[in-house]
Parts: sequence; structure tokens; C-alpha cells
Amino acid sequence: MATVVPGFHRRGTISVSGVRQAIETPVARADIRSWPLDPTIAHLIVLDVRMVPTPEQVEGWLNAAYRPSRDAPRPLTLRTGALYPAAAAAFTAAGFEVADRLALLERPLREAMPRRRATASAPASLRRARRRDLEALAAIDQSAFAPGWRNDARSLGAIADATPRSLRRLATIQGVAQRRPIGFAITGMANATGYIQRLAVHPHGQRLGIGAQLVDDALGWLTRRGARRALVNTGVDNAAAIELYEAASFEMLDQQLVVLEHRRTS
Repeated sequence: MATVVPGFHRRGTISVSGVRQAIETPVARADIRSWPLDPTIAHLIVLDVRMVPTPEQVEGWLNAAYRPSRDAPRPLTLRTGALYPAAAAAFTAAGFEVADRLALLERPLREAMPRRRATASAPASLRRARRRDLEALAAIDQSAFAPGWRNDARSLGAIADATPRSLRRLATIQGVAQRRPIGFAITGMANATGYIQRLAVHPHGQRLGIGAQLVDDALGWLTRRGARRALVNTGVDNAAAIELYEAASFEMLDQQLVVLEHRRTS
């Protein structure tokens, strides 16, 4: 689960490994990087998700993505990040097809939320996740999401770096001998908008209230830092995630986002 920070979405995010090319023009900027855990897929990240590209820009990105590179194998597929409908139209005209549809949810942040303290009744203990915890976060991510939409440690680090301010929070529960990782949330903030960029709970910890605890913690952090609203997206068919966010007073917007992909023909 994630939101519309440039290039990021619920089921997959960019990897900082295998960067193939960065493209910059006076009117458009985009990066092309390898998809986490799958070098056969290139990930096109349009850095301004509101920008409507021209047919020439889309064609240039396709050529750049499929160009042979010494640093990464030539991909078979080019997949976009989450796009607004106006931006998506230029890609579909170039032969891209829908790989995923995402519901976009919003919650205004009007009042300060108190800092929550750990209690005996809390389902998990929360602490700030450090760089050395990224492998643990990746293991949770890979257990919670379907193949093809999972993150590795590097791509999770890239998510946290996508906004000027961010918080990585790790949830743990008491095991036989020590506390063990069970869930995490990555929250970002740009200007007055907050984003729940990625949230995952290990299957063994689902339906225990840990996801709600992580959402509340993220909203509290955003509110204390002056965010006026929070955004999150998730798959239109992900009823459990939609229920989680609506229970936290998010409302679904009419506008949906799409993830598109183009398959190389030769």
C-alpha cells in the first residue's frame, strides 16, 4: 500500500539498483530503473505525476528503456508508476496496457493527534526503523504482497527518500526469546501533504490491529509536523486495505490511478 509520490504505488516501487538512464527535458523529467527483484521489467518513474507527456516524450522513454545497457539487462517490459488518467492517455496511445488500477483515498488533517504511548494492550511495539532494518522490512514486504509486486531493501530505501521528510516505523511483537518484526510503515511528507507510501503486515500478524496501529502512528506524525491532508492508494480490489483506511477516516476519491505496462515486441 502506498500513495502517489512520483513513481510509487501500492504493489511495487523503484529500485536504486540497475539505473538505466535518466531523461530530462525543459517540460518533463523521468527516470528509468529496474523493477525490484525482476530485471526483466524496467520501471518508468515520471517525476511530476500531474504532467501530461507528449507522444514524442513517451516514444523517447520507450527507446531509452529498451536500449541495451552494460549496467542492466535489456528489459522485456516497461512499467510505469501510478499515473493520473490525463497522463495515462498518452501512454495508452503508444500501446501501453493497464497492469493495475488503484483507488486513491484522502483524509484531511485538521486537529493535532496526541502522541501514542505503548501500552500493554497495544498489539505491537513501534520504533523508528533504521537503515540496517531495511532487510527486515523487505522480508515483511515480500511475505505480504504477491510475486511481481514486492520490494527489496534498496527499493524500500528509495521510497523513504522520495519525499523531503519521511518516517520509517517498524512494528514488533514478543516472540519466544525476543521481539520479532511483524509490520512496517513508510510515511512521507512534501509541503503540506502527507503520504502513506508503503505499509505491510506479515501474514502471521494480520487482523490483529497492527495495520491500524501503524496508520494511526503515521497520521499522528504527519499532523504534528503540520500536514493538512494525507493520501494513500491501494488496489481497487484490495478490500482489506480499503477497509483499513476507511476505518481511519480516509475517504475514497472519484479519481482512480493506473499502472501501465508496455511489452517489447522485438
